[in-house]
Amino acid sequence: MTDLSIIIVSWNSRQDLERCLPSIPAATAGHSYEVVLVDNNSADNTLEYVRSVMPESVCHRNDVNRGFAAANNQGISLAQGRYCLLLNPDTVLRSGACDRLIEFMDLHANVSACGPALLNGDGSPQRTGVRFPSLWNLFVEALFLDRLFPRTRLFGAHRELYADPAVPRMVDYVQGSCLMVRRETVDRIGLLDESFFMYFEETDWCKRMNDSGGEVWYVPAARVVHLGGGAFGHFDEQRLATYHRSLLQFFKKHHSPWEQLLLRGIILKRSAVRLIAWGVLCVCTGGRRRSRAQSALRGYRRVFLLMLQGGGAS
Repeated sequence: MTDLSIIIVSWNSRQDLERCLPSIPAATAGHSYEVVLVDNNSADNTLEYVRSVMPESVCHRNDVNRGFAAANNQGISLAQGRYCLLLNPDTVLRSGACDRLIEFMDLHANVSACGPALLNGDGSPQRTGVRFPSLWNLFVEALFLDRLFPRTRLFGAHRELYADPAVPRMVDYVQGSCLMVRRETVDRIGLLDESFFMYFEETDWCKRMNDSGGEVWYVPAARVVHLGGGAFGHFDEQRLATYHRSLLQFFKKHHSPWEQLLLRGIILKRSAVRLIAWGVLCVCTGGRRRSRAQSALRGYRRVFLLMLQGGGAS
């Protein structure tokens, strides 16, 4: 049986894949693997490129963009490995990265999923969230307390910047940009929830693993560069609206109605603050920075209206 199925969902990702695909062999040198690519109707000849440089890969093309969760589910259904690795195209695997994750999973039968240390393009750590979103974490984020006091346990609990990044530890969830899961876990809890078009699908998946008694771990011996995880990644209009719609969906699945109501109140306040902040930037800056600020301004306007509507379309 193949050790690892590397599942990549692409949408106009050829340029990213030109960096990602060559990094796979050295990252998985000690184990057998296959690459399963699901293309969400790209217009940049992504699929043709992958078939030309990696003809042994399993490729599937959708006629429409089905979203991250649905496309990954298609890839999982095609996979033959005892482990599945969800991998973003905008990643570059460091040598031995997949080997270290497989070895960790082989040694810890109670672990349902794990993820690597994620790095920015300059090699600095990309410390993304490792605890499930909560009303408290969202409240301190709304007031920028997580930025002012990022390494305190009171205000920095979501990202755990106070934890030693070199030490493996159990977390609530790991990022879907590089997430390894056991085949047995998928068989037990099911696939990703396709009601999430993008964002929070992996958070929901890990929550279901946690609820079924499984563990999720951060494994820093594996290192992966995530080029798309920079500071401006969530600030454009469409991503902001999609992100917050998915956050509402997560709370609807896992929290009570009163918690959902409080969530909308917190996000309304946060959106109001950010509308002011981005509005000031629109006035005070120019060029590309101003264009980004204008997109974020439109995005938070949509988020504000979304919260007023209780999570409906905006």
